[in-house]
Amino acid sequence: MSKAFASASVTSLVLLCFCFFSAAGIRSLDPQQAEHQPVTNRRRPFALVEPVESHTKLSVSEEGLEALRSIPGPVVPVVVIGPYRSGKSFLLNQLLGVGCTEGFGVGHTRSTQTKGVWVWGEPQKLPLADKTLPEFGGQEASIVYLDTEGFESTGKADAYDDRIFALSTLISAVLVYNLPETVRESDIQKLSFAVELAEGFYADVQGGGGSSPVEPGNMLWLIQRDFLEGKTVQDMVSEALLPVANPYEDQDIAQVNKIRQSLRLVARNSTAFGLHQPHMERTKLCELGDDQLDRQYVQQRSSLRELVKQLAKPKRVNGKVMTGPALAELVSQMVTALNARDIPTAGSILEHFNKELVYRVRDSYIAQLESLALPVSDAALAAHHETASAAARKQFQAEKFGNDLTTGLGSLQDMLQASLDKEFLGRQTANTLESNKRCEKAETQCEDSLEKEQLVRLPSTGRFEDHFSHCQAAFDLVCIGPAHTGQNERLQKAWKREHTRFKHDYNDKLYNGLVLLLLVDILMFRFVIKFSILEFVGWIVFLFLQVSLLLRFSHRHSCPSWS
Repeated sequence: MSKAFASASVTSLVLLCFCFFSAAGIRSLDPQQAEHQPVTNRRRPFALVEPVESHTKLSVSEEGLEALRSIPGPVVPVVVIGPYRSGKSFLLNQLLGVGCTEGFGVGHTRSTQTKGVWVWGEPQKLPLADKTLPEFGGQEASIVYLDTEGFESTGKADAYDDRIFALSTLISAVLVYNLPETVRESDIQKLSFAVELAEGFYADVQGGGGSSPVEPGNMLWLIQRDFLEGKTVQDMVSEALLPVANPYEDQDIAQVNKIRQSLRLVARNSTAFGLHQPHMERTKLCELGDDQLDRQYVQQRSSLRELVKQLAKPKRVNGKVMTGPALAELVSQMVTALNARDIPTAGSILEHFNKELVYRVRDSYIAQLESLALPVSDAALAAHHETASAAARKQFQAEKFGNDLTTGLGSLQDMLQASLDKEFLGRQTANTLESNKRCEKAETQCEDSLEKEQLVRLPSTGRFEDHFSHCQAAFDLVCIGPAHTGQNERLQKAWKREHTRFKHDYNDKLYNGLVLLLLVDILMFRFVIKFSILEFVGWIVFLFLQVSLLLRFSHRHSCPSWS
Protein backbone atom coordinates (compact mmCIF):
# COMPACT_ATOMS: atom_id res chain seq x y z
CA MET A 1 0.00 0.00 0.00
CA SER A 2 2.66 2.54 1.05
CA LYS A 3 4.80 1.38 -1.85
CA ALA A 4 2.15 2.21 -4.46
CA PHE A 5 1.51 5.61 -2.87
CA ALA A 6 5.18 6.42 -2.48
CA SER A 7 5.67 5.59 -6.19
CA ALA A 8 2.75 7.92 -7.18
CA SER A 9 3.85 10.75 -4.82
CA VAL A 10 7.54 10.52 -5.72
CA THR A 11 6.87 11.58 -9.32
CA SER A 12 5.17 14.82 -8.28
CA LEU A 13 7.84 15.50 -5.64
CA VAL A 14 10.57 14.90 -8.22
CA LEU A 15 8.95 17.34 -10.63
CA LEU A 16 8.59 19.92 -7.88
CA CYS A 17 12.26 19.67 -6.90
CA PHE A 18 13.36 19.55 -10.53
CA CYS A 19 11.35 22.68 -11.36
CA PHE A 20 12.83 24.36 -8.29
CA PHE A 21 16.33 23.65 -9.51
CA SER A 22 15.51 24.63 -13.08
CA ALA A 23 14.05 27.96 -11.95
CA ALA A 24 16.94 28.62 -9.62
CA GLY A 25 19.46 27.36 -12.14
CA ILE A 26 21.09 25.63 -9.16
CA ARG A 27 22.34 29.10 -8.40
CA SER A 28 25.55 30.08 -6.69
CA LEU A 29 27.14 26.66 -7.09
CA ASP A 30 30.12 28.31 -8.75
CA PRO A 31 32.96 28.53 -6.20
CA GLN A 32 34.04 31.85 -7.68
CA GLN A 33 30.71 33.43 -6.72
CA ALA A 34 30.53 32.22 -3.13
CA GLU A 35 32.09 34.05 -0.23
CA HIS A 36 32.65 32.46 3.16
CA GLN A 37 34.29 33.23 6.42
CA PRO A 38 36.85 30.81 7.89
CA VAL A 39 35.61 28.43 10.57
CA THR A 40 37.78 28.04 13.66
CA ASN A 41 38.17 24.72 15.47
CA ARG A 42 37.15 22.61 12.47
CA ARG A 43 38.04 19.31 14.14
CA ARG A 44 34.53 18.69 15.42
CA PRO A 45 31.04 17.90 14.07
CA PHE A 46 28.76 20.76 12.97
CA ALA A 47 24.97 20.66 12.76
CA LEU A 48 24.13 21.06 9.06
CA VAL A 49 20.40 20.26 8.94
CA GLU A 50 18.16 20.22 11.98
CA PRO A 51 14.55 19.17 12.56
CA VAL A 52 11.89 21.79 13.16
CA GLU A 53 9.90 21.53 16.37
CA SER A 54 7.20 19.35 14.84
CA HIS A 55 9.88 16.90 13.66
CA THR A 56 8.30 16.72 10.21
CA LYS A 57 10.40 19.15 8.17
CA LEU A 58 13.99 20.36 8.05
CA SER A 59 15.88 23.59 8.63
CA VAL A 60 19.47 24.40 7.68
CA SER A 61 22.06 25.42 10.26
CA GLU A 62 24.22 28.37 9.30
CA GLU A 63 27.12 26.97 11.31
CA GLY A 64 27.16 23.77 9.24
CA LEU A 65 26.84 25.71 5.99
CA GLU A 66 29.82 27.84 6.97
CA ALA A 67 31.81 24.70 7.70
CA LEU A 68 31.11 23.50 4.14
CA ARG A 69 31.81 26.90 2.61
CA SER A 70 35.25 26.93 4.22
CA ILE A 71 36.32 23.81 2.26
CA PRO A 72 38.13 24.78 -0.98
CA GLY A 73 38.38 22.61 -4.07
CA PRO A 74 36.39 19.50 -4.98
CA VAL A 75 34.39 17.75 -2.28
CA VAL A 76 33.38 14.11 -1.88
CA PRO A 77 30.36 13.91 0.48
CA VAL A 78 30.25 10.51 2.23
CA VAL A 79 26.85 10.20 3.90
CA VAL A 80 25.96 7.39 6.31
CA ILE A 81 22.29 6.46 6.60
CA GLY A 82 20.43 3.65 8.33
CA PRO A 83 18.04 2.78 11.15
CA TYR A 84 18.53 4.35 14.56
CA ARG A 85 20.73 2.55 17.11
CA SER A 86 22.61 0.78 14.28
CA GLY A 87 26.03 2.30 15.05
CA LYS A 88 26.31 4.97 12.34
CA SER A 89 28.02 7.60 14.52
CA PHE A 90 30.51 5.11 15.97
CA LEU A 91 31.28 3.88 12.45
CA LEU A 92 32.04 7.42 11.27
CA ASN A 93 34.32 8.01 14.23
CA GLN A 94 36.15 4.80 13.33
CA LEU A 95 36.55 5.92 9.71
CA LEU A 96 37.85 9.30 10.90
CA GLY A 97 40.10 7.80 13.55
CA VAL A 98 38.70 9.95 16.35
CA GLY A 99 37.25 9.09 19.73
CA CYS A 100 33.63 9.37 20.78
CA THR A 101 34.23 12.46 22.92
CA GLU A 102 35.84 14.32 20.03
CA GLY A 103 33.89 12.96 17.11
CA PHE A 104 30.21 12.40 16.38
CA GLY A 105 28.04 11.85 19.42
CA VAL A 106 27.50 8.20 20.31
CA GLY A 107 24.66 7.18 22.59
CA HIS A 108 23.93 3.96 24.41
CA THR A 109 20.29 4.60 25.28
CA ARG A 110 17.20 3.43 23.42
CA SER A 111 16.66 6.94 22.02
CA THR A 112 18.28 8.24 18.86
CA GLN A 113 21.43 10.28 19.52
CA THR A 114 21.94 12.20 16.26
CA LYS A 115 19.30 14.76 15.29
CA GLY A 116 19.12 15.86 11.67
CA VAL A 117 22.35 15.85 9.62
CA TRP A 118 25.83 16.62 11.01
CA VAL A 119 29.03 17.24 9.08
CA TRP A 120 32.63 16.68 10.23
CA GLY A 121 34.43 19.99 9.91
CA GLU A 122 37.89 18.63 9.04
CA PRO A 123 37.71 16.70 5.76
CA GLN A 124 40.11 13.96 4.74
CA LYS A 125 42.28 14.71 1.73
CA LEU A 126 42.11 12.62 -1.44
CA PRO A 127 44.79 13.17 -4.14
CA LEU A 128 43.40 13.97 -7.60
CA ALA A 129 44.88 12.68 -10.84
CA ASP A 130 45.29 15.27 -13.60
CA LYS A 131 43.56 13.03 -16.16
CA THR A 132 40.49 12.74 -13.95
CA LEU A 133 39.88 16.42 -13.21
CA PRO A 134 42.20 18.56 -15.32
CA GLU A 135 40.60 21.77 -14.08
CA PHE A 136 41.78 20.88 -10.55
CA GLY A 137 45.18 19.47 -11.52
CA GLY A 138 47.57 19.33 -8.62
CA GLN A 139 44.83 19.85 -6.02
CA GLU A 140 43.34 17.46 -3.53
CA ALA A 141 39.72 16.56 -3.07
CA SER A 142 38.12 16.74 0.37
CA ILE A 143 36.21 13.73 1.69
CA VAL A 144 33.43 15.22 3.82
CA TYR A 145 31.76 12.80 6.24
CA LEU A 146 28.12 13.38 7.19
CA ASP A 147 26.14 11.63 9.92
CA THR A 148 22.34 11.40 9.70
CA GLU A 149 19.54 10.79 12.15
CA GLY A 150 18.49 7.17 12.21
CA PHE A 151 15.09 6.40 10.75
CA GLU A 152 12.19 4.44 12.24
CA SER A 153 12.60 5.89 15.73
CA THR A 154 9.53 6.95 17.71
CA GLY A 155 8.15 10.45 18.14
CA LYS A 156 8.52 11.68 14.57
CA ALA A 157 6.67 11.47 11.28
CA ASP A 158 7.67 9.08 8.50
CA ALA A 159 7.81 12.09 6.18
CA TYR A 160 10.69 13.45 8.25
CA ASP A 161 12.70 10.24 7.72
CA ASP A 162 11.91 10.41 4.01
CA ARG A 163 13.25 13.95 3.77
CA ILE A 164 16.49 13.02 5.56
CA PHE A 165 16.84 9.94 3.35
CA ALA A 166 16.15 11.83 0.12
CA LEU A 167 18.51 14.68 1.04
CA SER A 168 21.26 12.17 1.84
CA THR A 169 20.78 10.41 -1.48
CA LEU A 170 20.93 13.62 -3.48
CA ILE A 171 23.98 15.25 -1.89
CA SER A 172 26.14 12.14 -1.46
CA ALA A 173 29.00 11.02 -3.65
CA VAL A 174 29.22 7.83 -1.57
CA LEU A 175 26.06 6.71 0.22
CA VAL A 176 26.80 4.25 3.03
CA TYR A 177 23.69 2.25 3.93
CA ASN A 178 24.47 1.01 7.43
CA LEU A 179 22.37 -2.05 8.31
CA PRO A 180 22.54 -4.44 11.26
CA GLU A 181 23.20 -8.11 10.44
CA THR A 182 21.34 -8.47 7.11
CA VAL A 183 19.30 -6.82 4.34
CA ARG A 184 15.54 -6.80 4.90
CA GLU A 185 12.77 -6.08 2.44
CA SER A 186 11.79 -3.00 4.44
CA ASP A 187 15.36 -1.67 4.00
CA ILE A 188 15.02 -2.00 0.23
CA GLN A 189 11.60 -0.36 0.26
CA LYS A 190 12.91 2.56 2.29
CA LEU A 191 15.83 3.06 -0.06
CA SER A 192 13.64 2.85 -3.16
CA PHE A 193 11.72 5.97 -2.14
CA ALA A 194 14.89 8.06 -1.87
CA VAL A 195 16.40 6.61 -5.04
CA GLU A 196 13.26 7.24 -7.11
CA LEU A 197 13.41 10.84 -5.94
CA ALA A 198 17.09 11.08 -6.85
CA GLU A 199 16.48 9.51 -10.27
CA GLY A 200 14.42 12.55 -11.18
CA PHE A 201 17.64 14.55 -10.99
CA TYR A 202 20.37 12.29 -12.28
CA ALA A 203 18.77 9.73 -14.62
CA ASP A 204 19.32 10.30 -18.31
CA VAL A 205 16.49 12.09 -20.05
CA GLN A 206 14.43 9.44 -21.79
CA GLY A 207 15.00 9.53 -25.50
CA GLY A 208 17.49 12.40 -25.26
CA GLY A 209 21.22 12.66 -25.16
CA GLY A 210 21.53 15.10 -22.26
CA SER A 211 21.95 14.36 -18.59
CA SER A 212 20.00 15.69 -15.65
CA PRO A 213 21.66 17.94 -13.01
CA VAL A 214 22.88 15.57 -10.27
CA GLU A 215 24.99 12.60 -11.30
CA PRO A 216 24.73 9.28 -9.42
CA GLY A 217 27.29 8.35 -6.80
CA ASN A 218 28.35 5.00 -5.37
CA MET A 219 26.32 2.93 -2.95
CA LEU A 220 28.01 1.02 -0.13
CA TRP A 221 25.90 -1.54 1.69
CA LEU A 222 27.60 -1.91 5.06
CA ILE A 223 26.39 -4.88 7.09
CA GLN A 224 27.30 -4.41 10.75
CA ARG A 225 27.72 -7.35 13.16
CA ASP A 226 28.20 -9.67 10.21
CA PHE A 227 28.27 -13.08 11.89
CA LEU A 228 26.04 -15.06 9.52
CA GLU A 229 27.68 -17.87 7.56
CA GLY A 230 27.12 -19.07 4.01
CA LYS A 231 27.04 -16.65 1.08
CA THR A 232 29.17 -13.53 1.07
CA VAL A 233 27.80 -10.12 1.92
CA GLN A 234 28.19 -9.07 -1.73
CA ASP A 235 26.22 -12.11 -2.90
CA MET A 236 23.52 -11.42 -0.31
CA VAL A 237 23.07 -7.82 -1.44
CA SER A 238 23.21 -8.71 -5.14
CA GLU A 239 20.55 -11.38 -4.71
CA ALA A 240 18.39 -9.03 -2.62
CA LEU A 241 18.31 -6.56 -5.53
CA LEU A 242 17.41 -9.17 -8.15
CA PRO A 243 13.78 -9.45 -9.38
CA VAL A 244 11.69 -12.10 -7.68
CA ALA A 245 10.24 -14.88 -9.83
CA ASN A 246 6.52 -14.32 -10.38
CA PRO A 247 5.13 -17.14 -12.55
CA TYR A 248 1.57 -16.64 -11.26
CA GLU A 249 1.63 -12.84 -11.72
CA ASP A 250 0.94 -12.13 -8.06
CA GLN A 251 0.29 -8.40 -7.54
CA ASP A 252 2.30 -8.19 -4.31
CA ILE A 253 5.34 -9.80 -5.90
CA ALA A 254 4.90 -7.54 -8.93
CA GLN A 255 5.10 -4.54 -6.60
CA VAL A 256 8.26 -5.95 -5.02
CA ASN A 257 9.80 -6.20 -8.48
CA LYS A 258 8.78 -2.63 -9.30
CA ILE A 259 10.80 -1.52 -6.29
CA ARG A 260 13.81 -3.44 -7.56
CA GLN A 261 13.36 -1.88 -10.96
CA SER A 262 13.55 1.56 -9.35
CA LEU A 263 16.86 0.51 -7.78
CA ARG A 264 18.49 -0.47 -11.08
CA LEU A 265 21.05 2.38 -10.83
CA VAL A 266 21.83 1.40 -7.24
CA ALA A 267 22.38 -2.21 -8.28
CA ARG A 268 24.85 -1.05 -10.96
CA ASN A 269 26.87 1.09 -8.54
CA SER A 270 26.53 -1.08 -5.43
CA THR A 271 29.31 -2.51 -3.29
CA ALA A 272 28.74 -4.59 -0.17
CA PHE A 273 31.00 -4.91 2.87
CA GLY A 274 30.62 -6.76 6.14
CA LEU A 275 31.95 -5.77 9.57
CA HIS A 276 32.28 -8.10 12.52
CA GLN A 277 31.05 -6.92 15.89
CA PRO A 278 33.87 -4.88 17.47
CA HIS A 279 33.22 -6.15 20.98
CA MET A 280 30.54 -8.05 22.83
CA GLU A 281 29.92 -5.16 25.26
CA ARG A 282 28.66 -2.58 22.80
CA THR A 283 27.92 0.03 25.49
CA LYS A 284 31.62 0.25 26.29
CA LEU A 285 32.96 0.60 22.73
CA CYS A 286 33.93 4.24 23.25
CA GLU A 287 36.11 3.24 26.20
CA LEU A 288 38.06 0.51 24.39
CA GLY A 289 41.27 0.84 22.42
CA ASP A 290 42.14 -1.04 19.24
CA ASP A 291 44.02 -3.66 21.24
CA GLN A 292 40.81 -4.52 23.06
CA LEU A 293 38.60 -4.70 19.93
CA ASP A 294 38.02 -7.83 17.88
CA ARG A 295 41.12 -8.42 15.74
CA GLN A 296 39.12 -9.30 12.61
CA TYR A 297 37.05 -6.14 13.06
CA VAL A 298 40.19 -4.00 13.23
CA GLN A 299 41.44 -5.56 9.98
CA GLN A 300 38.07 -5.05 8.29
CA ARG A 301 37.97 -1.43 9.47
CA SER A 302 41.26 -0.73 7.71
CA SER A 303 39.95 -2.36 4.53
CA LEU A 304 36.75 -0.31 4.81
CA ARG A 305 38.71 2.95 5.01
CA GLU A 306 40.54 2.05 1.82
CA LEU A 307 37.30 0.97 0.13
CA VAL A 308 35.66 4.32 0.90
CA LYS A 309 38.62 6.12 -0.65
CA GLN A 310 38.40 3.90 -3.74
CA LEU A 311 34.70 4.68 -4.13
CA ALA A 312 35.17 8.38 -3.43
CA LYS A 313 34.82 10.59 -6.49
CA PRO A 314 34.06 14.33 -6.42
CA LYS A 315 30.38 15.24 -6.56
CA ARG A 316 29.18 16.69 -9.86
CA VAL A 317 26.21 18.93 -10.63
CA ASN A 318 25.41 20.00 -14.18
CA GLY A 319 28.66 18.37 -15.24
CA LYS A 320 30.70 20.62 -12.91
CA VAL A 321 32.66 19.40 -9.92
CA MET A 322 31.21 20.65 -6.66
CA THR A 323 33.27 22.60 -4.14
CA GLY A 324 32.50 23.26 -0.48
CA PRO A 325 30.53 26.46 -1.14
CA ALA A 326 28.64 24.74 -3.94
CA LEU A 327 27.73 21.82 -1.68
CA ALA A 328 26.51 24.24 0.98
CA GLU A 329 24.25 25.93 -1.57
CA LEU A 330 22.99 22.56 -2.83
CA VAL A 331 22.05 21.51 0.71
CA SER A 332 20.26 24.80 1.30
CA GLN A 333 18.31 24.55 -1.95
CA MET A 334 17.45 20.89 -1.40
CA VAL A 335 16.05 21.52 2.08
CA THR A 336 13.89 24.33 0.69
CA ALA A 337 12.66 22.10 -2.14
CA LEU A 338 11.94 19.10 0.09
CA ASN A 339 10.05 21.27 2.58
CA ALA A 340 7.96 22.84 -0.19
CA ARG A 341 5.73 19.79 -0.52
CA ASP A 342 4.12 17.52 2.03
CA ILE A 343 5.32 13.93 1.91
CA PRO A 344 2.64 11.28 2.58
CA THR A 345 1.89 10.31 6.15
CA ALA A 346 0.40 7.01 7.28
CA GLY A 347 -3.08 8.56 7.29
CA SER A 348 -2.75 10.01 3.81
CA ILE A 349 -1.41 6.68 2.55
CA LEU A 350 -4.53 4.95 3.88
CA GLU A 351 -6.72 7.61 2.34
CA HIS A 352 -4.94 7.20 -0.98
CA PHE A 353 -5.25 3.42 -0.78
CA ASN A 354 -8.97 3.70 -0.14
CA LYS A 355 -9.32 6.18 -3.00
CA GLU A 356 -7.49 3.78 -5.30
CA LEU A 357 -9.82 1.07 -4.00
CA VAL A 358 -12.78 3.21 -5.10
CA TYR A 359 -11.36 3.24 -8.64
CA ARG A 360 -10.73 -0.51 -8.60
CA VAL A 361 -14.23 -1.24 -7.29
CA ARG A 362 -15.70 1.08 -9.95
CA ASP A 363 -13.78 -0.79 -12.66
CA SER A 364 -15.09 -4.11 -11.34
CA TYR A 365 -18.61 -2.67 -11.39
CA ILE A 366 -18.16 -1.48 -14.98
CA ALA A 367 -16.89 -4.91 -16.04
CA GLN A 368 -19.89 -6.61 -14.43
CA LEU A 369 -22.32 -4.09 -15.90
CA GLU A 370 -20.87 -4.56 -19.38
CA SER A 371 -21.20 -8.34 -19.10
CA LEU A 372 -24.92 -7.84 -19.83
CA ALA A 373 -25.26 -7.53 -23.61
CA LEU A 374 -27.33 -4.60 -24.87
CA PRO A 375 -30.07 -3.87 -25.56
CA VAL A 376 -32.18 -5.09 -22.67
CA SER A 377 -35.28 -3.86 -20.98
CA ASP A 378 -35.03 -1.04 -18.47
CA ALA A 379 -36.11 -3.38 -15.70
CA ALA A 380 -33.44 -5.95 -16.57
CA LEU A 381 -30.73 -3.28 -16.72
CA ALA A 382 -31.84 -1.79 -13.40
CA ALA A 383 -31.81 -5.21 -11.75
CA HIS A 384 -28.32 -5.91 -13.11
CA HIS A 385 -27.19 -2.51 -11.83
CA GLU A 386 -28.50 -3.25 -8.35
CA THR A 387 -26.67 -6.58 -8.30
CA ALA A 388 -23.41 -5.08 -9.55
CA SER A 389 -23.54 -2.05 -7.25
CA ALA A 390 -24.29 -4.26 -4.23
CA ALA A 391 -21.25 -6.37 -5.11
CA ALA A 392 -19.16 -3.19 -5.49
CA ARG A 393 -20.21 -1.86 -2.08
CA LYS A 394 -19.51 -5.25 -0.52
CA GLN A 395 -16.03 -5.33 -2.12
CA PHE A 396 -15.26 -1.83 -0.83
CA GLN A 397 -16.33 -2.73 2.69
CA ALA A 398 -14.24 -5.90 2.59
CA GLU A 399 -11.03 -4.31 1.27
CA LYS A 400 -11.07 -0.81 2.83
CA PHE A 401 -8.61 0.24 5.52
CA GLY A 402 -9.04 2.54 8.49
CA ASN A 403 -12.12 4.22 9.89
CA ASP A 404 -14.17 7.22 8.91
CA LEU A 405 -12.54 9.53 11.46
CA THR A 406 -9.00 9.05 10.15
CA THR A 407 -9.43 8.27 6.47
CA GLY A 408 -12.73 9.89 5.44
CA LEU A 409 -14.44 6.65 4.47
CA GLY A 410 -17.88 8.30 4.48
CA SER A 411 -16.93 10.75 1.73
CA LEU A 412 -15.22 7.96 -0.23
CA GLN A 413 -18.37 5.83 -0.02
CA ASP A 414 -20.38 8.78 -1.33
CA MET A 415 -17.78 9.19 -4.06
CA LEU A 416 -18.12 5.50 -4.94
CA GLN A 417 -21.91 5.65 -5.10
CA ALA A 418 -21.83 8.79 -7.24
CA SER A 419 -19.35 7.09 -9.55
CA LEU A 420 -21.56 3.99 -9.85
CA ASP A 421 -24.65 6.10 -10.56
CA LYS A 422 -22.77 8.02 -13.24
CA GLU A 423 -21.63 4.81 -14.93
CA PHE A 424 -25.17 3.41 -14.74
CA LEU A 425 -26.56 6.55 -16.35
CA GLY A 426 -24.05 6.16 -19.17
CA ARG A 427 -25.03 2.52 -19.57
CA GLN A 428 -28.70 3.50 -19.73
CA THR A 429 -27.90 5.95 -22.53
CA ALA A 430 -25.96 3.27 -24.40
CA ASN A 431 -28.87 0.86 -23.93
CA THR A 432 -31.34 3.40 -25.33
CA LEU A 433 -29.15 4.07 -28.38
CA GLU A 434 -28.67 0.37 -29.09
CA SER A 435 -32.40 -0.30 -28.60
CA ASN A 436 -33.32 2.54 -30.97
CA LYS A 437 -30.90 1.23 -33.56
CA ARG A 438 -32.24 -2.31 -33.52
CA CYS A 439 -35.92 -1.38 -33.19
CA GLU A 440 -35.74 1.16 -36.00
CA LYS A 441 -34.12 -1.41 -38.26
CA ALA A 442 -36.76 -4.04 -37.42
CA GLU A 443 -39.62 -1.55 -37.92
CA THR A 444 -38.20 -0.41 -41.28
CA GLN A 445 -37.87 -4.01 -42.46
CA CYS A 446 -41.47 -4.66 -41.49
CA GLU A 447 -42.71 -1.60 -43.38
CA ASP A 448 -40.72 -2.59 -46.48
CA SER A 449 -42.19 -6.10 -46.44
CA LEU A 450 -45.73 -4.71 -46.20
CA GLU A 451 -45.08 -2.43 -49.17
CA LYS A 452 -43.82 -5.38 -51.20
CA GLU A 453 -46.95 -7.32 -50.31
CA GLN A 454 -48.97 -4.50 -51.84
CA LEU A 455 -47.45 -5.19 -55.27
CA VAL A 456 -48.46 -8.83 -55.72
CA ARG A 457 -50.74 -9.46 -58.71
CA LEU A 458 -53.20 -11.64 -56.84
CA PRO A 459 -53.69 -9.96 -53.45
CA SER A 460 -55.22 -11.77 -50.50
CA THR A 461 -56.52 -10.11 -47.35
CA GLY A 462 -55.85 -13.19 -45.24
CA ARG A 463 -52.32 -13.53 -46.58
CA PHE A 464 -51.65 -9.81 -46.01
CA GLU A 465 -52.85 -9.95 -42.40
CA ASP A 466 -50.95 -13.20 -41.78
CA HIS A 467 -47.80 -11.58 -43.19
CA PHE A 468 -48.15 -8.69 -40.74
CA SER A 469 -48.64 -11.11 -37.83
CA HIS A 470 -45.30 -12.77 -38.66
CA CYS A 471 -43.71 -9.35 -39.07
CA GLN A 472 -45.01 -8.24 -35.65
CA ALA A 473 -43.66 -11.38 -34.00
CA ALA A 474 -40.22 -10.85 -35.59
CA PHE A 475 -40.27 -7.21 -34.47
CA ASP A 476 -41.10 -8.14 -30.88
CA LEU A 477 -38.29 -10.70 -30.89
CA VAL A 478 -35.64 -8.28 -32.19
CA CYS A 479 -36.81 -5.00 -30.71
CA ILE A 480 -35.85 -5.05 -27.01
CA GLY A 481 -35.38 -2.25 -24.59
CA PRO A 482 -36.68 1.25 -23.98
CA ALA A 483 -37.29 1.98 -27.69
CA HIS A 484 -39.78 -0.88 -28.06
CA THR A 485 -42.87 1.10 -27.06
CA GLY A 486 -42.23 4.05 -29.36
CA GLN A 487 -41.17 1.97 -32.34
CA ASN A 488 -44.09 -0.41 -31.85
CA GLU A 489 -46.51 2.53 -31.96
CA ARG A 490 -44.86 3.64 -35.18
CA LEU A 491 -45.22 0.12 -36.58
CA GLN A 492 -48.92 0.03 -35.69
CA LYS A 493 -49.47 3.32 -37.50
CA ALA A 494 -47.66 1.94 -40.50
CA TRP A 495 -49.81 -1.18 -40.37
CA LYS A 496 -53.03 0.87 -40.32
CA ARG A 497 -51.78 2.98 -43.20
CA GLU A 498 -50.70 0.03 -45.30
CA HIS A 499 -53.76 -1.99 -44.41
CA THR A 500 -56.07 0.85 -45.50
CA ARG A 501 -54.10 1.21 -48.69
CA PHE A 502 -54.21 -2.54 -49.25
CA LYS A 503 -57.99 -2.69 -48.81
CA HIS A 504 -58.45 0.25 -51.19
CA ASP A 505 -56.26 -1.33 -53.85
CA TYR A 506 -57.85 -4.72 -53.23
CA ASN A 507 -61.38 -3.32 -53.68
CA ASP A 508 -60.32 -1.46 -56.82
CA LYS A 509 -58.88 -4.61 -58.31
CA LEU A 510 -61.95 -6.60 -57.32
CA TYR A 511 -64.28 -3.96 -58.80
CA ASN A 512 -62.37 -3.80 -62.05
CA GLY A 513 -62.41 -7.57 -62.27
CA LEU A 514 -66.19 -7.72 -61.79
CA VAL A 515 -66.81 -4.98 -64.32
CA LEU A 516 -64.69 -6.78 -66.89
CA LEU A 517 -66.45 -10.05 -66.13
CA LEU A 518 -69.92 -8.43 -66.55
CA LEU A 519 -68.97 -6.86 -69.86
CA VAL A 520 -67.85 -10.25 -71.12
CA ASP A 521 -71.10 -11.76 -69.81
CA ILE A 522 -73.21 -9.12 -71.57
CA LEU A 523 -71.39 -9.51 -74.89
CA MET A 524 -71.44 -13.28 -74.73
CA PHE A 525 -75.20 -13.53 -73.93
CA ARG A 526 -76.09 -10.88 -76.52
CA PHE A 527 -74.04 -12.02 -79.49
CA VAL A 528 -72.92 -15.57 -78.87
CA ILE A 529 -75.47 -17.48 -76.82
CA LYS A 530 -78.24 -14.86 -77.25
CA PHE A 531 -79.85 -15.35 -73.87
CA SER A 532 -81.60 -12.05 -73.18
CA ILE A 533 -82.52 -12.74 -69.54
CA LEU A 534 -78.91 -13.35 -68.57
CA GLU A 535 -77.85 -10.36 -70.62
CA PHE A 536 -80.38 -8.25 -68.73
CA VAL A 537 -79.13 -9.54 -65.39
CA GLY A 538 -75.58 -8.57 -66.46
CA TRP A 539 -76.76 -5.04 -67.27
CA ILE A 540 -78.51 -4.73 -63.89
CA VAL A 541 -75.41 -5.83 -62.00
CA PHE A 542 -73.21 -3.56 -64.11
CA LEU A 543 -75.43 -0.54 -63.37
CA PHE A 544 -75.45 -1.43 -59.68
CA LEU A 545 -71.66 -1.48 -59.59
CA GLN A 546 -71.49 1.88 -61.35
CA VAL A 547 -73.98 3.48 -58.96
CA SER A 548 -72.18 2.08 -55.89
CA LEU A 549 -68.90 3.37 -57.27
CA LEU A 550 -70.34 6.84 -57.71
CA LEU A 551 -71.86 6.77 -54.22
CA ARG A 552 -68.54 5.67 -52.68
CA PHE A 553 -66.65 8.36 -54.61
CA SER A 554 -69.20 10.97 -53.55
CA HIS A 555 -68.89 9.96 -49.90
CA ARG A 556 -65.11 10.01 -50.09
CA HIS A 557 -64.92 13.51 -51.61
CA SER A 558 -68.15 14.88 -50.07
CA CYS A 559 -69.64 15.69 -53.45
CA PRO A 560 -72.80 17.88 -52.86
CA SER A 561 -74.67 16.38 -55.77
CA TRP A 562 -74.51 12.93 -54.17
CA SER A 563 -75.01 13.95 -50.52
